[in-house]
Amino acid sequence: MWLFMIFLFAGIILSLYNRIPRKAAEKSQVFQLWGLILILFAMGVGIGADEEIINSFMTLGVQSVLLAAAAITGSLVVVRLLRPVIQKEKEKIW
Repeated sequence: MWLFMIFLFAGIILSLYNRIPRKAAEKSQVFQLWGLILILFAMGVGIGADEEIINSFMTLGVQSVLLAAAAITGSLVVVRLLRPVIQKEKEKIW
């Protein structure tokens, strides 16, 4: 994990002090896109090679849908409950 953080902060620092060639900085979105594609491919290979994960897709899928639905429902309930408080604070500011 520390290795990832070191590279992240190294990139930030190098960019802040203009130590990255302009052409490389302009192409950073392309590098990010292809890096993400490569990572997703590698994850797919790892998942596909694990028979236990493949065999438990149905159970994992149902659990994932239920977890996502619970998170969305919880968020909506909290927003609904806090909306009057937020509106009152907003009126005080204006």
